[in-house]
Amino acid sequence: MNYETIYIIPFTSIDGYKYEVEIQKDGYTGDAVCLTASGDEPFTVSIDDERFIYTPTRLSTATIRIAGSDYLQQLFSVNYQQYRVTLLRDSVPVWCGFTKPELYTQDYTSETFVLEIECISAMSVLEFIDYTIEGESKEFVSIWRLLQRCISTASGRYNSVYIPYVYSSSKEAYSVSENVLADMTISEQNFFDEDDKPMKLKEVLEEICKFLNWTCVDWKGDLFFVDIDHSGIYHKYDVALVTKVDVSVNTFLVQNIGFAGSEHSLDILPGYNKVSVKCSNYPVGQIFPDEDLDKLKLYTSQDKQSGDKVTAKRFYYPNVYRLFHYSPQGAALSDEQFEGYKNNPDSLMGSIIIKRCEYKIVNGEPDISNYNWENLIQVRRGTQKTGSNYTWLSRVPILTFKSQLPVAAYLDGAVAISCSVQVTENNDLSTDDKKRNGYVRALCEFSIGDYYYNGSEFVNNSRIELFEIKFPLADIAGGGFASIENTKKLSQPYDGLTGYVIELPKGKPLTGEVRFCMYPLQPQPGNYTQFFAGVGYYIKDLKMEYKRRNDLDDLTDNSDRTYENVLNENYINELDEIEFKISSYNNDGTCYSKVMLGNDYLRDNLYNCLLDKNIRPEELLITRCINQYKATKIGLTQIIKNVYDITPLTRLTDRFMIGKVFVIAGGDIDYYANSFRCKMIELQ
Repeated sequence: MNYETIYIIPFTSIDGYKYEVEIQKDGYTGDAVCLTASGDEPFTVSIDDERFIYTPTRLSTATIRIAGSDYLQQLFSVNYQQYRVTLLRDSVPVWCGFTKPELYTQDYTSETFVLEIECISAMSVLEFIDYTIEGESKEFVSIWRLLQRCISTASGRYNSVYIPYVYSSSKEAYSVSENVLADMTISEQNFFDEDDKPMKLKEVLEEICKFLNWTCVDWKGDLFFVDIDHSGIYHKYDVALVTKVDVSVNTFLVQNIGFAGSEHSLDILPGYNKVSVKCSNYPVGQIFPDEDLDKLKLYTSQDKQSGDKVTAKRFYYPNVYRLFHYSPQGAALSDEQFEGYKNNPDSLMGSIIIKRCEYKIVNGEPDISNYNWENLIQVRRGTQKTGSNYTWLSRVPILTFKSQLPVAAYLDGAVAISCSVQVTENNDLSTDDKKRNGYVRALCEFSIGDYYYNGSEFVNNSRIELFEIKFPLADIAGGGFASIENTKKLSQPYDGLTGYVIELPKGKPLTGEVRFCMYPLQPQPGNYTQFFAGVGYYIKDLKMEYKRRNDLDDLTDNSDRTYENVLNENYINELDEIEFKISSYNNDGTCYSKVMLGNDYLRDNLYNCLLDKNIRPEELLITRCINQYKATKIGLTQIIKNVYDITPLTRLTDRFMIGKVFVIAGGDIDYYANSFRCKMIELQ
């Protein structure tokens, strides 16, 4: 975006501070116009005052008041980032945000009036911006990168970003200032629902903050990620989160700050009897989609009769599969070239989806009253040998999946490939009536991220690894179908799984995109004289299935996991259930919502300096809530001076509240009066 200043609104506070409101328009090229600020509250800010101290965001709104006779109707917009607003003191931003769109109601009776313009903070605008992927396809992204994207997309003129130094991968790593957030990654699919509708970026930000037990606060031109329980080191970053310096938490006595009003109040805030944290698991579900032939578009139709036998075929365009087509000479065909074979689809090499019905003609009439369609994938892998002229497809792909398969971390499970094949030696791809011996085999590619399955294990290799699946043909009479060789062993803990079984590594998740590709059937090695694999074949009931180990705990793949604890049985009310859409792994099955730490799942191995030990973030939040809400707390509201040394990190004390420490939990700032209605909550 390219913002240029369209309006300037200067004013001076009662304490003599020089302020200037800049309103900038995206794509504006004209001169800036100076407007007159209202003498009464020209710029005020309200900071969210949610009383739950672990709320994920505590953002702000602002109101600009302009005196004059111009209605400034051009500020009416339909875009949340069209007009950027920045309040500056001595040319340094102290608030940044945008005008609210589609909102315009003003007095229309007076020649001069006060025009009010409502604004929301830059980070609040993320509520209206969809999450988008940065690459060509979904992948794993670090929590650090997610924070960078939220900040940059907000387009606010923040001076600095404060991040607490609380977490690391170990106590030793903490001592050398490790940035563990850069090593904590999650699948981008977690931010899209089953219909591929994205989350809003503010929701992504809130989920990160909930997971880390932090609160995002925009404050006087800076952005803070506050850990209420942390009074140690914070890293002060530039807005790109590249360079940093260490800062410490400060403490002020409110009487030393000074008061700007007398409307003070005290509240008793309740404790709670129980806290619950629900991890909303987002299971991967069906990894390999099925092709529904009843929903496919027809490519062409063809009926062939040979003697008294008729083979009716209907050819279709795929939705799920990507099928590869080749000319009779074996050259790969483009989609446009593929359209040229509608009059003779059986001459195509490669694969195509068909419905097939075979029947006989008796006394000049079909011996059936209704078509009995078989749903198949037809593959022509060669042409019959005529003298020395023949063409065979070998190491070229014939079938893969069209869309990206789920990007997740795969562990504690296995994948099974099942299907059956019918082989024909007839050049017109009609069915043979032969009893066959031996077997045929197909070469396949299966990988997750950078790891390829080679037939016995997953290997990290720069080249593609292939493995072999077999179809025993013995005792298949009348040109029937041969099922894939079942490799499932009784000792493998995957009840109901059948077919060619690929076990995932134990104890080591594989991360990234799943890929599968099938290559043409090949004859049994060294057995060309006994059996030749034929010019074509049909694949029926192709299915790939993932199954989680059934020797884990009783949590199913579709279950959410809940952590809870009693705070104080003497209280009546429960704390509202806190839902995490980003969480640690606890034998939950393959879920998009689980965080990786390096090459493994984040479990209960995240070190935090608050407890000086490793713990799950979900359980850490429960520990925090126990400490903060097992007893009643005091809430104070005081009108104090708008002192710039006060930040959301500041601890406040009051000489009339001996031994009590408070944190800021919202309020209202009047920049003209230099006053801050400060809402404080006691720390236990």
